[in-house]
Amino acid sequence: MALRYPKKPHFDRLTMRTPDYANWHEGCAHDPSILEWEGKYYAFSTDTFGAPGGYQIRVSDDLIHWAYVGSALQSDPFAPHLKKGEARGQYGNLQDAYDWCVTSTREVGYGVCTRLDGSMAFWAPHCVRGTDGKFWLYYCLTGYFGGSKSCIGLAKSASPTGPFVSEGLLLQSPAGWRTPNAIDPQFFAAEGRAFLVYGSYGLGIHLIELDPATGMRKDGLTYADFAAKRATFGEYYGTALARGSVEGGVVHYHKDVPVLEGGKWTKKNFYYLMCSYGSLSSVYNMRCGRSERPEGPYVDVNGNELVCSTDIGTGNKMLGSFRWEAAPVDFFCPGHNDMFTTSEGVDLIAYHCRTNYFIEKGLSRSNNFHYLYLARYAFNSDGWPVMNGNRYAGEEIQDVTDEELTNISAGKFEAVMFTQGTDTVKGKRVVLGKDGSVRGAYNGSWEMYGAHYIRLKLTEDEFLGVVMPAWIDDQNVAGLTVTAMGKTTGMALLLNSTNRIE
Repeated sequence: MALRYPKKPHFDRLTMRTPDYANWHEGCAHDPSILEWEGKYYAFSTDTFGAPGGYQIRVSDDLIHWAYVGSALQSDPFAPHLKKGEARGQYGNLQDAYDWCVTSTREVGYGVCTRLDGSMAFWAPHCVRGTDGKFWLYYCLTGYFGGSKSCIGLAKSASPTGPFVSEGLLLQSPAGWRTPNAIDPQFFAAEGRAFLVYGSYGLGIHLIELDPATGMRKDGLTYADFAAKRATFGEYYGTALARGSVEGGVVHYHKDVPVLEGGKWTKKNFYYLMCSYGSLSSVYNMRCGRSERPEGPYVDVNGNELVCSTDIGTGNKMLGSFRWEAAPVDFFCPGHNDMFTTSEGVDLIAYHCRTNYFIEKGLSRSNNFHYLYLARYAFNSDGWPVMNGNRYAGEEIQDVTDEELTNISAGKFEAVMFTQGTDTVKGKRVVLGKDGSVRGAYNGSWEMYGAHYIRLKLTEDEFLGVVMPAWIDDQNVAGLTVTAMGKTTGMALLLNSTNRIE
């Protein structure tokens, strides 16, 4: 049967931030997370520069084109009441969050996020449909940029677009980095249990268990319990999952993942943890580990637990800064992602990404524009997730033959191979020969097996991956892509077919 390629998606043109926030489309979408409801997809994100306060909400029918529909959990209308201490039980019920995070410029000279005038800047949302039929929006608030004076709360609504009313706080962290930073919440449920993943830098990523019926803490603990020593550090802040300069953790559970062991296929269940490493403005990259238990330990291909130190570390590197050879737009500092599976079984990663395009064109001095990107992911024969290096365009995972792989572009591909380094990786030319050879910038051999699996034995490592159709945006054509993971290095290898004339 002929391969089914995605049709031209007609991506919206990337633009810089403008006052017309309703037409940002996928632009200015920091820390995205995705919710599916009644045939539509909702993206919740942080980025209030010029838009109404709170969380931006975008909606899509196809996961490709996004339209602004409003802002969730706005504090602006409630600011006078928050300032006066009158916002408990009404006006969003955000008084406890505000009181914990409020900061004056005398304490911190700049970067204040929760201010004395009652205004607040929320960060990194996650919204899910709760077991009570309501929409649960996990929100976080911090006192000032670069600090740990933060909190995480839960707000609920009968609609994915709000209005949301806070149910209360789940976690609080004081200034001084003596505890995990209570931001970046992500909910997940599996095998009858529910959890919250959270944390940013400092003491890393942590996990607490939730009550599946309410979405609040299962143990009912409060910060007052911890401060009064009625609860230990571990009881209140939960289980450590990853350490170091790491943030934006998300755990996604997959049942019956095919794994090839000793020449035989078996199926296993895994929890996959993804998070972002390093400086968010210069070296951000996405890493992954897995575990058979929600509490971990989460390990990479070498059995190492996830640790980031000085912008590099352990954990499978799924995506970092890179550029296809002829692409005008680079992928810069991709990260803070969500993993989700649609009702039709499509596995996707949503993440924000910057670009240096506008700087290179002399149109801006800044690359501080975050774009909402989605990518299809699959599993290699070792059961590790591998991520398409192209933006999602509706592609399907399907059977691919050796002939189809080598016939397209006469076996000519462009390869991006990640390393522990932090520089932008540039695409290089290779040829996959019909004789099973790999020639060009990287040399070795390749073979396909199973429905769509591929093994590439190169000088640098042995890479196991998946072949899938994709929209090759920089070439404006549909083609084939290979996405693979190094068995020893834990570094991703991406290949795009190319029809360019030499």
